[in-house]
Amino acid sequence: MGGFYMQYLESLCRRRGWRDPMYECYTDMTGFYTCHVLVNGREYQTDCAYESDVLAQENAAMRAFMVCRNFSVNGGMLARNGIVQGLPANDGGARRKKSRHASSSGGRRSGHHSSSSSTASLE
Repeated sequence: MGGFYMQYLESLCRRRGWRDPMYECYTDMTGFYTCHVLVNGREYQTDCAYESDVLAQENAAMRAFMVCRNFSVNGGMLARNGIVQGLPANDGGARRKKSRHASSSGGRRSGHHSSSSSTASLE
């Protein structure tokens, strides 16, 4: 079962008519995990390594959700801590050669909805 942000992100994607998020987890040589999540053709990633793939997926989902909930304001991109989140994904599939575990949110549906959204505009 995914975390709260994974559920929030899936709900946001469904409300906006986007495909379900796609997660790709990678392990490094020490056994820690990082994750990339593809949302509406854009890729978001963890900022550090985690002890489990589930924690890495939750962090990537949180980063994607925080950007995508304000998609019309920021164009789907955000730079923090030297990492630009929301870059258009490369369809070529050429990735770093690391051990990876790919998953999708599958067919799970949650009865809970996140209805918070920001409509503030910068003037």
